Amino acid sequence: MKTTRRSFLSLAPAGAGSAASLHAISARGREAWEAENGFRGGPVFVPPPEDDEIRISSNENPLGPGPSAVAALRSAYTSIMRYPMNAQISGTDLRTKIGGMYGGKAGNVVLSAGSGEILRTAVRTYTGPDRPLITAECSYESPVRAARYFGAQVKALPLTGGLGLDLDKMAGAAIGAGLVFLCNPNNPTGTVHSLADVTDFVNFVKKESPYTAILLDEAYYDYASHPGFDTGAGLAMEHRDVFVARTFSKAFGMAGLRIGYGFGQADTIAKLAPLQLTFGTSVLSIAAAMGSLEDPDYIKKEIQRNEAARKLTHDFFSGHGLDPVPSNTNFIFVNIGRPAKEFREACAERGIMVGRDFPPYENTHARISIGTLEEMQRATAVFAEVLGLATADNQQQ
Repeated sequence: MKTTRRSFLSLAPAGAGSAASLHAISARGREAWEAENGFRGGPVFVPPPEDDEIRISSNENPLGPGPSAVAALRSAYTSIMRYPMNAQISGTDLRTKIGGMYGGKAGNVVLSAGSGEILRTAVRTYTGPDRPLITAECSYESPVRAARYFGAQVKALPLTGGLGLDLDKMAGAAIGAGLVFLCNPNNPTGTVHSLADVTDFVNFVKKESPYTAILLDEAYYDYASHPGFDTGAGLAMEHRDVFVARTFSKAFGMAGLRIGYGFGQADTIAKLAPLQLTFGTSVLSIAAAMGSLEDPDYIKKEIQRNEAARKLTHDFFSGHGLDPVPSNTNFIFVNIGRPAKEFREACAERGIMVGRDFPPYENTHARISIGTLEEMQRATAVFAEVLGLATADNQQQ
Protein backbone atom coordinates (compact mmCIF):
# COMPACT_ATOMS: atom_id res chain seq x y z
CA MET A 1 0.00 0.00 0.00
CA LYS A 2 1.30 3.44 -0.87
CA THR A 3 1.76 5.53 2.27
CA THR A 4 1.01 9.24 2.06
CA ARG A 5 0.79 11.97 4.68
CA ARG A 6 -2.98 11.65 4.72
CA SER A 7 -3.04 7.85 4.90
CA PHE A 8 -0.28 7.49 7.48
CA LEU A 9 -2.40 7.44 10.61
CA SER A 10 -4.65 4.76 9.19
CA LEU A 11 -1.72 2.45 9.94
CA ALA A 12 -1.81 3.30 13.64
CA PRO A 13 -4.11 1.78 16.27
CA ALA A 14 -7.55 3.34 16.61
CA GLY A 15 -7.50 6.57 18.55
CA ALA A 16 -3.77 7.04 18.08
CA GLY A 17 -4.04 10.31 16.17
CA SER A 18 -6.01 12.78 14.16
CA ALA A 19 -5.70 14.99 11.09
CA ALA A 20 -3.97 17.61 13.24
CA SER A 21 -1.34 15.19 14.52
CA LEU A 22 -0.86 13.87 10.99
CA HIS A 23 0.10 17.37 9.93
CA ALA A 24 2.51 17.54 12.86
CA ILE A 25 4.21 14.38 11.60
CA SER A 26 4.68 15.78 8.12
CA ALA A 27 5.46 19.29 9.49
CA ARG A 28 5.60 20.85 6.03
CA GLY A 29 5.78 24.62 6.38
CA ARG A 30 6.46 25.04 10.11
CA GLU A 31 10.04 26.25 9.65
CA ALA A 32 8.98 28.95 7.23
CA TRP A 33 5.94 29.93 9.32
CA GLU A 34 8.03 30.43 12.45
CA ALA A 35 10.70 32.40 10.57
CA GLU A 36 8.15 34.71 8.99
CA ASN A 37 5.82 35.15 11.98
CA GLY A 38 8.19 34.77 14.91
CA PHE A 39 8.49 31.99 17.47
CA ARG A 40 7.23 33.10 20.89
CA GLY A 41 8.05 30.02 22.89
CA GLY A 42 4.60 28.45 22.92
CA PRO A 43 2.77 26.02 20.67
CA VAL A 44 2.65 27.13 17.06
CA PHE A 45 -0.28 26.21 14.84
CA VAL A 46 0.60 25.91 11.19
CA PRO A 47 -2.52 25.65 9.04
CA PRO A 48 -2.64 22.37 7.15
CA PRO A 49 -2.13 22.78 3.42
CA GLU A 50 -5.07 23.09 1.10
CA ASP A 51 -5.53 20.12 -1.21
CA ASP A 52 -4.20 22.07 -4.20
CA GLU A 53 -1.46 23.95 -2.33
CA ILE A 54 2.22 23.06 -2.73
CA ARG A 55 4.48 23.79 0.23
CA ILE A 56 8.11 23.96 -0.85
CA SER A 57 9.11 26.46 1.83
CA SER A 58 10.78 23.97 4.21
CA ASN A 59 13.41 21.41 3.29
CA GLU A 60 11.45 18.21 3.85
CA ASN A 61 11.08 14.88 2.11
CA PRO A 62 7.58 15.28 0.59
CA LEU A 63 6.91 11.52 0.70
CA GLY A 64 7.61 10.97 4.39
CA PRO A 65 9.30 7.96 6.01
CA GLY A 66 9.89 4.67 4.25
CA PRO A 67 7.99 1.41 4.82
CA SER A 68 10.49 0.05 7.35
CA ALA A 69 10.15 3.18 9.49
CA VAL A 70 6.34 3.02 9.24
CA ALA A 71 6.37 -0.63 10.29
CA ALA A 72 8.60 0.23 13.25
CA LEU A 73 6.19 3.00 14.26
CA ARG A 74 3.27 0.60 14.21
CA SER A 75 5.12 -1.85 16.44
CA ALA A 76 6.24 0.90 18.82
CA TYR A 77 2.69 1.89 19.71
CA THR A 78 2.66 -1.04 22.14
CA SER A 79 5.45 0.69 24.10
CA ILE A 80 4.17 4.25 24.31
CA MET A 81 3.32 3.84 28.00
CA ARG A 82 7.04 3.35 28.67
CA TYR A 83 9.88 5.80 29.04
CA PRO A 84 12.33 5.56 26.13
CA MET A 85 14.90 3.53 28.09
CA ASN A 86 12.26 0.92 28.92
CA ALA A 87 10.79 0.48 25.45
CA GLN A 88 11.29 -2.52 23.21
CA ILE A 89 13.73 -0.40 21.14
CA SER A 90 15.58 1.94 23.49
CA GLY A 91 17.67 5.03 22.97
CA THR A 92 20.74 2.97 23.86
CA ASP A 93 19.90 0.54 21.07
CA LEU A 94 19.75 3.38 18.58
CA ARG A 95 22.94 4.98 19.89
CA THR A 96 24.73 1.64 19.59
CA LYS A 97 23.46 1.24 16.02
CA ILE A 98 24.57 4.73 15.00
CA GLY A 99 27.91 4.48 16.76
CA GLY A 100 28.68 1.25 14.95
CA MET A 101 28.01 2.91 11.59
CA TYR A 102 31.07 5.12 12.16
CA GLY A 103 33.31 2.69 14.01
CA GLY A 104 32.25 3.87 17.44
CA LYS A 105 30.01 2.84 20.32
CA ALA A 106 26.91 4.13 22.11
CA GLY A 107 29.11 6.51 24.12
CA ASN A 108 30.08 8.29 20.92
CA VAL A 109 26.47 9.29 20.22
CA VAL A 110 24.00 11.66 21.83
CA LEU A 111 20.37 11.69 20.64
CA SER A 112 18.39 14.88 20.26
CA ALA A 113 15.06 16.31 19.20
CA GLY A 114 16.23 16.83 15.62
CA SER A 115 19.74 18.11 15.05
CA GLY A 116 18.64 21.59 16.15
CA GLU A 117 18.94 20.61 19.80
CA ILE A 118 22.56 19.57 19.20
CA LEU A 119 23.28 22.96 17.64
CA ARG A 120 21.84 24.87 20.60
CA THR A 121 23.56 22.61 23.10
CA ALA A 122 26.89 23.13 21.35
CA VAL A 123 26.50 26.89 21.55
CA ARG A 124 25.69 26.69 25.27
CA THR A 125 28.66 24.40 25.90
CA TYR A 126 31.40 26.17 23.98
CA THR A 127 30.59 29.86 23.50
CA GLY A 128 30.41 32.87 25.79
CA PRO A 129 31.12 36.61 25.96
CA ASP A 130 34.83 35.97 25.34
CA ARG A 131 34.45 32.80 23.25
CA PRO A 132 32.68 33.76 20.02
CA LEU A 133 30.72 31.65 17.60
CA ILE A 134 32.27 31.56 14.12
CA THR A 135 29.86 30.99 11.25
CA ALA A 136 29.12 32.12 7.71
CA GLU A 137 27.20 35.27 6.92
CA CYS A 138 24.54 33.23 5.14
CA SER A 139 24.18 29.82 6.76
CA TYR A 140 21.71 28.02 9.02
CA GLU A 141 20.57 30.61 11.56
CA SER A 142 19.85 28.48 14.65
CA PRO A 143 23.35 28.68 16.19
CA VAL A 144 23.41 32.46 15.73
CA ARG A 145 20.04 32.87 17.43
CA ALA A 146 21.18 30.67 20.30
CA ALA A 147 24.49 32.52 20.71
CA ARG A 148 22.78 35.89 20.88
CA TYR A 149 20.23 34.56 23.37
CA PHE A 150 22.99 33.25 25.65
CA GLY A 151 25.05 36.43 25.33
CA ALA A 152 27.88 35.08 23.19
CA GLN A 153 29.69 36.99 20.46
CA VAL A 154 29.01 36.08 16.85
CA LYS A 155 31.49 36.49 13.99
CA ALA A 156 29.87 35.81 10.62
CA LEU A 157 32.20 35.65 7.63
CA PRO A 158 31.02 36.53 4.09
CA LEU A 159 30.56 33.78 1.55
CA THR A 160 32.77 33.35 -1.48
CA GLY A 161 31.78 34.62 -4.92
CA GLY A 162 30.26 31.20 -5.65
CA LEU A 163 28.24 31.42 -2.40
CA GLY A 164 30.29 28.73 -0.68
CA LEU A 165 31.72 28.93 2.81
CA ASP A 166 35.02 30.82 2.88
CA LEU A 167 37.01 28.23 4.80
CA ASP A 168 40.21 30.29 4.77
CA LYS A 169 38.58 33.30 6.41
CA MET A 170 36.66 31.11 8.84
CA ALA A 171 39.86 29.31 9.82
CA GLY A 172 41.60 32.60 10.56
CA ALA A 173 38.66 33.87 12.62
CA ALA A 174 38.48 30.57 14.53
CA ILE A 175 41.74 31.12 16.42
CA GLY A 176 40.72 31.72 20.04
CA ALA A 177 37.02 31.22 19.32
CA GLY A 178 34.68 28.98 21.28
CA LEU A 179 32.88 27.19 18.47
CA VAL A 180 32.99 27.04 14.68
CA PHE A 181 29.73 26.14 12.96
CA LEU A 182 30.40 24.60 9.56
CA CYS A 183 27.22 23.67 7.71
CA ASN A 184 28.21 21.26 4.94
CA PRO A 185 26.27 21.10 2.65
CA ASN A 186 25.31 24.65 3.48
CA ASN A 187 21.77 25.84 4.07
CA PRO A 188 20.46 27.97 2.29
CA THR A 189 22.97 28.07 -0.57
CA GLY A 190 23.26 24.31 -1.20
CA THR A 191 27.03 24.51 -1.70
CA VAL A 192 29.37 21.80 -0.43
CA HIS A 193 33.03 21.33 0.48
CA SER A 194 35.03 18.17 -0.11
CA LEU A 195 36.21 16.02 2.76
CA ALA A 196 39.78 16.94 1.83
CA ASP A 197 39.04 20.66 2.28
CA VAL A 198 37.18 20.06 5.55
CA THR A 199 40.05 17.91 6.80
CA ASP A 200 42.56 20.67 6.06
CA PHE A 201 40.28 23.16 7.83
CA VAL A 202 39.86 21.03 10.95
CA ASN A 203 43.54 20.16 11.17
CA PHE A 204 44.55 23.82 10.90
CA VAL A 205 42.07 25.05 13.50
CA LYS A 206 42.85 22.30 16.00
CA LYS A 207 46.59 22.92 15.62
CA GLU A 208 46.41 26.70 15.94
CA SER A 209 43.56 26.84 18.44
CA PRO A 210 43.23 23.43 20.16
CA TYR A 211 40.47 24.51 22.55
CA THR A 212 38.18 25.71 19.76
CA ALA A 213 35.32 23.30 19.08
CA ILE A 214 34.08 22.53 15.57
CA LEU A 215 30.53 21.48 14.74
CA LEU A 216 30.07 19.85 11.33
CA ASP A 217 26.37 20.10 10.49
CA GLU A 218 25.61 17.35 7.96
CA ALA A 219 21.82 17.61 7.88
CA TYR A 220 21.84 17.27 4.08
CA TYR A 221 24.52 14.59 3.90
CA ASP A 222 22.36 12.06 2.04
CA TYR A 223 21.50 14.49 -0.78
CA ALA A 224 25.07 15.57 -1.57
CA SER A 225 26.30 14.43 -4.98
CA HIS A 226 29.71 16.14 -5.08
CA PRO A 227 32.28 13.37 -5.76
CA GLY A 228 34.71 14.62 -3.10
CA PHE A 229 32.15 15.01 -0.34
CA ASP A 230 31.94 12.62 2.58
CA THR A 231 31.13 12.69 6.27
CA GLY A 232 33.46 14.25 8.80
CA ALA A 233 32.74 11.47 11.30
CA GLY A 234 36.35 10.26 11.04
CA LEU A 235 37.58 13.73 11.97
CA ALA A 236 35.20 13.72 14.94
CA MET A 237 36.73 10.48 16.18
CA GLU A 238 40.25 11.83 15.67
CA HIS A 239 39.93 15.25 17.34
CA ARG A 240 38.66 16.35 20.73
CA ASP A 241 35.73 18.79 20.58
CA VAL A 242 35.00 18.07 16.93
CA PHE A 243 31.60 16.52 16.33
CA VAL A 244 29.04 15.85 13.61
CA ALA A 245 25.33 16.65 13.78
CA ARG A 246 22.83 14.65 11.75
CA THR A 247 19.04 14.59 11.52
CA PHE A 248 16.28 12.23 10.39
CA SER A 249 14.23 15.26 9.27
CA LYS A 250 15.51 15.44 5.70
CA ALA A 251 16.09 12.37 3.51
CA PHE A 252 14.53 10.05 6.10
CA GLY A 253 11.26 12.02 5.96
CA MET A 254 10.64 12.40 9.70
CA ALA A 255 10.70 16.16 10.26
CA GLY A 256 7.68 15.97 12.56
CA LEU A 257 9.02 13.11 14.69
CA ARG A 258 11.98 15.24 15.84
CA ILE A 259 15.03 13.04 16.14
CA GLY A 260 18.69 13.60 15.33
CA TYR A 261 22.07 12.93 16.86
CA GLY A 262 25.58 14.13 17.51
CA PHE A 263 28.65 11.96 17.00
CA GLY A 264 32.19 12.40 18.30
CA GLN A 265 34.74 11.26 20.86
CA ALA A 266 33.15 9.98 24.06
CA ASP A 267 34.66 12.84 26.09
CA THR A 268 33.19 15.37 23.65
CA ILE A 269 29.75 13.77 23.72
CA ALA A 270 29.93 13.71 27.52
CA LYS A 271 30.11 17.52 27.48
CA LEU A 272 26.98 17.80 25.31
CA ALA A 273 24.77 15.10 26.85
CA PRO A 274 24.06 16.78 30.24
CA LEU A 275 22.51 19.81 28.51
CA GLN A 276 20.16 17.74 26.35
CA LEU A 277 16.51 17.60 27.31
CA THR A 278 15.79 14.52 29.44
CA PHE A 279 13.67 12.10 27.37
CA GLY A 280 13.72 14.61 24.51
CA THR A 281 13.34 11.79 22.01
CA SER A 282 10.24 9.61 22.13
CA VAL A 283 9.60 5.88 21.90
CA LEU A 284 8.07 6.48 18.46
CA SER A 285 10.90 8.60 17.08
CA ILE A 286 13.55 6.18 18.31
CA ALA A 287 11.77 3.20 16.76
CA ALA A 288 11.22 5.01 13.46
CA ALA A 289 14.87 6.05 13.29
CA MET A 290 16.00 2.48 13.92
CA GLY A 291 13.64 1.21 11.26
CA SER A 292 14.94 3.79 8.79
CA LEU A 293 18.54 2.73 9.28
CA GLU A 294 17.57 -0.82 8.43
CA ASP A 295 16.12 0.25 5.07
CA PRO A 296 18.98 1.69 2.98
CA ASP A 297 17.11 0.99 -0.26
CA TYR A 298 14.48 3.58 0.65
CA ILE A 299 17.14 6.27 1.07
CA LYS A 300 18.68 5.34 -2.28
CA LYS A 301 15.27 5.74 -3.94
CA GLU A 302 14.69 9.05 -2.15
CA ILE A 303 18.04 10.37 -3.34
CA GLN A 304 17.18 9.43 -6.91
CA ARG A 305 13.73 11.00 -6.63
CA ASN A 306 15.19 14.22 -5.24
CA GLU A 307 17.90 14.36 -7.91
CA ALA A 308 15.32 14.11 -10.69
CA ALA A 309 13.10 16.83 -9.25
CA ARG A 310 16.12 18.99 -8.39
CA LYS A 311 17.47 18.68 -11.94
CA LEU A 312 14.13 19.69 -13.41
CA THR A 313 14.05 22.78 -11.20
CA HIS A 314 17.70 23.69 -11.81
CA ASP A 315 17.30 23.25 -15.58
CA PHE A 316 14.20 25.44 -15.55
CA PHE A 317 16.04 28.37 -14.00
CA SER A 318 19.30 27.94 -15.90
CA GLY A 319 17.36 27.51 -19.13
CA HIS A 320 15.84 30.94 -18.60
CA GLY A 321 19.20 32.59 -18.03
CA LEU A 322 18.87 32.81 -14.25
CA ASP A 323 21.61 31.74 -11.86
CA PRO A 324 20.79 28.75 -9.63
CA VAL A 325 23.61 27.71 -7.33
CA PRO A 326 24.60 24.08 -8.03
CA SER A 327 22.86 22.23 -5.21
CA ASN A 328 23.90 19.28 -3.07
CA THR A 329 20.72 19.35 -1.02
CA ASN A 330 16.95 19.08 -1.40
CA PHE A 331 16.57 22.77 -2.22
CA ILE A 332 17.87 25.30 -4.72
CA PHE A 333 19.12 28.83 -4.07
CA VAL A 334 18.60 30.95 -7.14
CA ASN A 335 19.18 34.55 -8.17
CA ILE A 336 15.71 35.69 -9.25
CA GLY A 337 16.78 39.32 -9.60
CA ARG A 338 14.14 40.69 -7.25
CA PRO A 339 13.25 40.62 -3.52
CA ALA A 340 12.40 37.19 -2.19
CA LYS A 341 9.40 38.64 -0.33
CA GLU A 342 7.88 39.94 -3.55
CA PHE A 343 8.45 36.59 -5.28
CA ARG A 344 7.16 34.62 -2.30
CA GLU A 345 3.94 36.58 -2.01
CA ALA A 346 3.20 36.33 -5.73
CA CYS A 347 3.77 32.58 -5.66
CA ALA A 348 1.59 32.19 -2.55
CA GLU A 349 -1.31 33.88 -4.35
CA ARG A 350 -1.05 31.03 -6.87
CA GLY A 351 -0.86 28.25 -4.27
CA ILE A 352 2.93 27.75 -4.22
CA MET A 353 4.71 28.38 -0.90
CA VAL A 354 8.45 29.07 -1.21
CA GLY A 355 11.17 29.96 1.27
CA ARG A 356 11.74 32.91 3.55
CA ASP A 357 14.30 35.74 3.31
CA PHE A 358 17.99 34.91 3.71
CA PRO A 359 20.05 38.05 4.41
CA PRO A 360 22.18 39.47 2.92
CA TYR A 361 20.69 37.97 -0.27
CA GLU A 362 17.04 38.70 0.45
CA ASN A 363 16.79 41.26 -2.36
CA THR A 364 18.13 38.97 -5.08
CA HIS A 365 17.81 35.30 -4.13
CA ALA A 366 15.11 32.81 -3.19
CA ARG A 367 15.41 29.36 -1.65
CA ILE A 368 13.10 26.77 -3.19
CA SER A 369 12.71 23.39 -1.53
CA ILE A 370 12.35 20.36 -3.76
CA GLY A 371 9.00 18.60 -3.71
CA THR A 372 7.87 15.72 -5.86
CA LEU A 373 8.54 15.79 -9.59
CA GLU A 374 4.87 16.60 -10.22
CA GLU A 375 4.93 19.40 -7.65
CA MET A 376 8.02 20.94 -9.22
CA GLN A 377 6.49 20.75 -12.70
CA ARG A 378 3.52 22.71 -11.46
CA ALA A 379 5.67 25.07 -9.38
CA THR A 380 8.01 25.97 -12.26
CA ALA A 381 5.00 26.93 -14.37
CA VAL A 382 4.01 29.35 -11.62
CA PHE A 383 7.59 30.64 -11.35
CA ALA A 384 7.55 31.37 -15.09
CA GLU A 385 4.34 33.35 -14.70
CA VAL A 386 5.50 35.29 -11.64
CA LEU A 387 8.92 36.09 -13.10
CA GLY A 388 7.58 36.92 -16.54
CA LEU A 389 9.52 34.17 -18.25
CA ALA A 390 8.58 32.76 -21.62
CA THR A 391 7.48 29.14 -21.65
CA ALA A 392 7.26 26.68 -24.51
CA ASP A 393 3.47 26.89 -24.40
CA ASN A 394 3.15 30.66 -24.65
CA GLN A 395 5.96 30.85 -27.20
CA GLN A 396 3.89 28.60 -29.47
CA GLN A 397 0.88 30.84 -29.00
